[in-house]
Amino acid sequence: MMSTIASQFLSLSNFQRAWEKVAEKRGCAGVDGETIDRFASNQTLNIYQLRSAVEEGTYQPSPCKQVIIPKKDGRQRELKIPTVRDRIVQQALLNAIYPAIESKFSAASFAYRPNLSYLNAVEKVAHWRDLGYCWVLDADVVEFFDRIEHQRLLKAVRQYVEHPGILCLIKSWVSVGVLTAEGLVLPQKGIPQGGVISPMLANIYLDEFDRFIDASDLKLVRYADDFLILAQSQERIRSAYAEVADLLENMGLMMHSQKTQITSFQRGFRFLGHGFLDNAIFPVDAKSEKLKPGREKNETHPSKKKLPTWNQKHKQARWRS
Repeated sequence: MMSTIASQFLSLSNFQRAWEKVAEKRGCAGVDGETIDRFASNQTLNIYQLRSAVEEGTYQPSPCKQVIIPKKDGRQRELKIPTVRDRIVQQALLNAIYPAIESKFSAASFAYRPNLSYLNAVEKVAHWRDLGYCWVLDADVVEFFDRIEHQRLLKAVRQYVEHPGILCLIKSWVSVGVLTAEGLVLPQKGIPQGGVISPMLANIYLDEFDRFIDASDLKLVRYADDFLILAQSQERIRSAYAEVADLLENMGLMMHSQKTQITSFQRGFRFLGHGFLDNAIFPVDAKSEKLKPGREKNETHPSKKKLPTWNQKHKQARWRS
């Protein structure tokens, strides 16, 4: 199986598709200064040489480029951007291995998966609500991508990928570091949010968390590091708070003390750009005031809207496993 995947990964046609995907997304140059347009000016030779370097074992990823983006609240967000060539190799690997890996993820996970979107996650919340799971742990993980422990991640990846060459590639991308104004930084934890392969690695890292909750009497709806835990009683959701905190701590993660709350559908809460209040689900503006405590259950919320059916198919390369 892995030898077949490796062959698919190293095929010239796969690298061509990977380049087209990276070019479509545009994106800025990495530390080497090579832009999408510059690579495109001699793309046939560049793709061939890049693929050959990977096959021959001479390919070495470059450090990520640090990009600081100001946030609306005055804070800053750090992005770590790989070079165009590194993004192409990552996309080529993603094309080859993600179908086999993705199919093994928990049904509670909705982000970065083919034919799923945040609307499917919103609908699943409503599904559990209708089955009596009315108490909610609305959780926010602090700096998730920056806190992922490398050794734990690589151990988790080995449960899905056995090919030594592929494992070495993933390890090199995780540990390559970031070039800052002060110099090269080689952190022992964290993965670049700007990396093509990072979303897959994030789901792999949290799959243990998903499985733990799936095996309990609780219900989970997770979209990347944004998740809800649902229970049928207030007492159970309170005990779940401690269980979830301990589980995340063992994974090197922690919930945000000020952004995590125990709530209910009667009180109301937000998740993935939607407000939940009693039986109503409605889009909410991130700048609007917090949801008020719930109304009487026989009263229909004036903003109640029917969720649109999600039939959009994501543009994905046609993968073969």
